[in-house]
Amino acid sequence: MLLSDLMAMDLSPKFANKKIFEGEGGSYYSWPGTESNLLGESKVGAGILLLKPGGFALPHYADCSKVGYVLQGACMRTII
Repeated sequence: MLLSDLMAMDLSPKFANKKIFEGEGGSYYSWPGTESNLLGESKVGAGILLLKPGGFALPHYADCSKVGYVLQGACMRTII
């Protein structure tokens, strides 16, 4: 990718507006790569997991690297 291509990309803030799941413990939203030039060109995905107090995210398998961080509050994370 050329520098001129990067400079032409829309880097304005986007919001995760595609709700994938909502339940008692929280909700999950995603940013589809088709709606963000930067994500699409980079071939990565992004999402927001909003857990309510006492909410629990079930362990799951994924064949890709993931990064998670807490913006507000506290959490306990374990690796099985």
